[in-house]
Amino acid sequence: MRELRARMERLTAAAALMDELATEWSTREYAGRSDEGRITATVDAAGTLRAVDIHPLSMRRLDSCALAEAVLKAVRRAEAAAEAAKDDLLRGGLEAAGVPHVAGLLRDARRDFDERASPENADRA
Repeated sequence: MRELRARMERLTAAAALMDELATEWSTREYAGRSDEGRITATVDAAGTLRAVDIHPLSMRRLDSCALAEAVLKAVRRAEAAAEAAKDDLLRGGLEAAGVPHVAGLLRDARRDFDERASPENADRA
């Protein structure tokens, strides 16, 4: 019974810590760059695009297609940075709370969900 109580206390502490970390994470913005740093995209924690900054040199040097690709690359990098920060937060918070195995379970569940939700698998359904 003591072991069960101890686990419940760790899980309660982990939930409180994760809530605190999630609040901190959700206020941050993440940047991605392309065209040698001359194009910067900024997203919020959820990946919503907040800003795109394009240096005048990029606008003169790149044609419209290349500029569009560079902007998309910057946005994708910013989204990836936000996603990586979320993963780091989750993994670090669970490890700090003493329940790292939960992070592995969540990662596996997320991978399975992503595989099932992929467009290739939608055609098979």
